This record gives sequence, C-alpha cells and structure tokens, in this order.
Amino acid sequence: MEPIILDLREQRCPMTLLLVKRAAAALSPGESLTILIADPASQRDIEKYIAQQPLDFQRVLNHDHCSLKVSKETSFNV
Repeated sequence: MEPIILDLREQRCPMTLLLVKRAAAALSPGESLTILIADPASQRDIEKYIAQQPLDFQRVLNHDHCSLKVSKETSFNV
C-alpha cells in the first residue's frame, strides 16, 4: 500500500481543515495518512477534529512544520 501524504504547509484555515476532513473520510480501517502543516491555528483545529473522530494520531514537530500521522481505527464487531 502506498503511503498517503497530504501536504498542507502552504494552506491556511479553513481550507486545511476541509481537506483533512475529506481525506480522513476516505480512509479505510487500518489505513494511515500523513499530514504536513505549517500554520499553528490549522494544527490546533485539525487535532481537535481528529480527537472527535475514530482516528488515532501521532504528532512530530519539525523546525518549520508539524507532521501528523493519522490512522483510522480498525472496526471490530463484538
């Protein structure tokens, strides 16, 4: 499976959040997405959104941007 990278370093809110929502909705369980963000306000909005969804994420701060690795939780029927 090819990695999915969404480079939003040149984008600002609200476009960043809209693009993340679209990309996250397209993820299948077990798939992951790497989001690159430079705007701190966008990062906060995206992290709030992800926290409300069935998604997990890991944050890596770089000197000029933030990288979020987002993965969709696998669904289990119990």
